[in-house]
Amino acid sequence: MNVEQSHPDSVSAALTEILRDDLNVDISRVTGESRLVDDVGLDSVAFAVGMVAIEDKLGVAVSEQELLGCDTVGDLENVIRAKVPVGQ
Repeated sequence: MNVEQSHPDSVSAALTEILRDDLNVDISRVTGESRLVDDVGLDSVAFAVGMVAIEDKLGVAVSEQELLGCDTVGDLENVIRAKVPVGQ
């Protein structure tokens, strides 16, 4: 998938795709306020898979420390957005 990185919704769309396709999450119950561990049910393996998928789909490297600092899906989206080069 070629993501238009300058468009903010592309990060959200890619993150939704990663949760659905790579992590087998039922995205119909996920919002920006959903907690990654408590609500979405991600574990350490899912975090590792997610880190690889984010880098593959968005070209953004999110460290394990940054990922563990994210409590909600929205937090993770913001971390990714801060790293996506504008206009690339």
